[in-house]
Amino acid sequence: MEGLFLNLMNSAEMVSFLAQWSDWAPAKSKAKAEAFISAYDEGQEVDKAELGQFVKDMAIEIWPARFAVTRFFAQEGALVEWDRMVQTVRRSTAHLMERFRQGTGCKSLDEMLAHDEFDTAFREEERHEIEQVRQDLRLDYYKSHTQTLQSFVAEGQEIIDGCVERLESLRALSEGWPSLLAEELLNKAKSYEDAIFFKGEHIPLETLDEELAYYREQKELPIDE
Repeated sequence: MEGLFLNLMNSAEMVSFLAQWSDWAPAKSKAKAEAFISAYDEGQEVDKAELGQFVKDMAIEIWPARFAVTRFFAQEGALVEWDRMVQTVRRSTAHLMERFRQGTGCKSLDEMLAHDEFDTAFREEERHEIEQVRQDLRLDYYKSHTQTLQSFVAEGQEIIDGCVERLESLRALSEGWPSLLAEELLNKAKSYEDAIFFKGEHIPLETLDEELAYYREQKELPIDE
């Protein structure tokens, strides 16, 4: 399926995801991720199905933490994130960020990254630097402010549990359907899983409920022979 954030049939992409996000995982999952990474780097045979299942499980496991940090920095922590970023990136990048903020009126890093002129105002090297530093700072903030973020983590856990339940229900609906309709539904579920689990997006549960209601209604319709 084209356009996915993470291709679960591509071992290199999956190992890269583990390398990028395993530090967010509890010790047991982090150790298993490192074992997969080492095996791949050493050229050992890695079972794609097993690797893919672990990547999915770990992505679900760390989602509440990713959600918590994103929610915090999108609200009361926006200035905290900006200040930490300009103190950590290279001096030239920090100067460019401050000049961009003054010229556009952006009040947060999120607004800067979403601005129409961001890609033209910053070179690829600077955009990559900002992305990497941001992830490192968010991980550091999460580890050092776990208690502060606990309410957001709990909220994120409720959301991801609801997403998993609804996406499993979507997949279950495909059973017994003609192949084309089943493929459409499974691709829809895969697309949502990719966006939520791996890209880390927050898709409202109401959206998934609407999808479920639509396909349940479709399943009740008679199928033309």
